[in-house]
Amino acid sequence: MIRTKQKINRQEKILLSLAELTYATSEQLKIINNLGGVRNARRILFEMEKDNLIKSTMHERKIYYISNKGSDFIGKGNTRLNKTEIQHALMRNDLYIHLDMPKTWKKEAPLIDNDKVVLISDARFKRENRYYFVEIDNKQSMRTNYDKIKKYSEVFKMIYREFGYNPKLIWYTLSDVRKEKLIKECQRNAVSYKMY
Repeated sequence: MIRTKQKINRQEKILLSLAELTYATSEQLKIINNLGGVRNARRILFEMEKDNLIKSTMHERKIYYISNKGSDFIGKGNTRLNKTEIQHALMRNDLYIHLDMPKTWKKEAPLIDNDKVVLISDARFKRENRYYFVEIDNKQSMRTNYDKIKKYSEVFKMIYREFGYNPKLIWYTLSDVRKEKLIKECQRNAVSYKMY
């Protein structure tokens, strides 16, 4: 009875995290949900996949996502999935883990001013009463990145006027060339940034 309750609680925790992450590797789920060793994590995920609570697909490695049954199990309803977003989601998860899994982390977080969406960041979190905005540079055009940096410049000025501090824009890219271009554009627009 106690073991069954522990198993259900663990499954719910994994499903809730997977609903938030959209896609994740076994390693990411292991770290985020504190599943112990690699073999234990794979065993747990195998059982959940066998019970049709989660599904997997191959994308260079095995990637997990929540099934409709898993969504119903935690009361989240059906999840919108787009397999073209797998790499983007995995990069965002890696950064989330690297930043010590901020409790206030919100993915695809719209920033609203006067009932109007000003911009949507890939993620946003607050730490020590300061906002951090996250952008994942995966496949979008540099023009789109530059336009976003300009918007962040405007938003950061508003936040500075209202709260008296400059937020930070965190970029994660796998390309050194694109990283240099993003740094120059952030500097040109006076946007406080950190690169990964």
